[in-house]
Amino acid sequence: MNKVSVVVLSLFLGACSSLDSQSNFADSVADVQPKGGYIQVTGQSYVAESKANVGADILKSSLYFTYNKEITQNSAPESSITMDVSYFQSYKEYETVSFFGKTIDLEERQLPRESCSEHCTKTQYIKFPLSEADIQQARKKNLEFTLDGQNSVMSTTFIVPKAYIDTIYNGANNHTAIAVAPVAVPVAAVVAEEPKASQAQEMVNYWYGQATKEEQAAVTDWAFKNRKNATPTSLEGSKEIEMVSYWFNKLNSEEKSQTMIWLLEQE
Repeated sequence: MNKVSVVVLSLFLGACSSLDSQSNFADSVADVQPKGGYIQVTGQSYVAESKANVGADILKSSLYFTYNKEITQNSAPESSITMDVSYFQSYKEYETVSFFGKTIDLEERQLPRESCSEHCTKTQYIKFPLSEADIQQARKKNLEFTLDGQNSVMSTTFIVPKAYIDTIYNGANNHTAIAVAPVAVPVAAVVAEEPKASQAQEMVNYWYGQATKEEQAAVTDWAFKNRKNATPTSLEGSKEIEMVSYWFNKLNSEEKSQTMIWLLEQE
């Protein structure tokens, strides 16, 4: 398959995956991601019904709802509507969004894109936040919002069905129980106490710790070679390694085995 075919196929599949007002909203959730302290649910792309209040109708649009469900206090970013909207090019752009009795500035995700063939069009990439109160209201009576340009030279109203918002909202809450499920506390097992180290073992450990890395390697090599020798020749050199060999020679066979394991673990 050549590159052109791949691109066309990708665009075709992308268009088919978008929901609209006639869709089954049970399939509204695109992704659920546990984050640090919250759960993020991203909705499928949705093509909202639109109506031009001032100016021409838009050419096309798509949006998706992201719901961030807080698990631990003050950990979740704001939930939001992310949107692309295309229209015949003008010198004005959408700057504000109004819904539920308030008006706020739009966040520009990236610079608008312009393209010209027979006509010139512009696409804006925008985003605006939804509070928990906004979401609860949208679950009851749809999310109706209006995009306005500067001086109201263009104004368009969009409607997002409450079923779309509600399904994504519930997608987060269905996963919350998993995220906050208490961890079972294991029953404490009875662990046999390790036998207390003898004075000779403690002194071997102490003087070994005082030695340099090179001396420690020499001690381990010497102890390994003399592990079966009841009376090995003591190491000579620094005070530290002489004391290690002195106390090592005072260990019984079981203590020597334990100390050999300990020495090898220090490597």
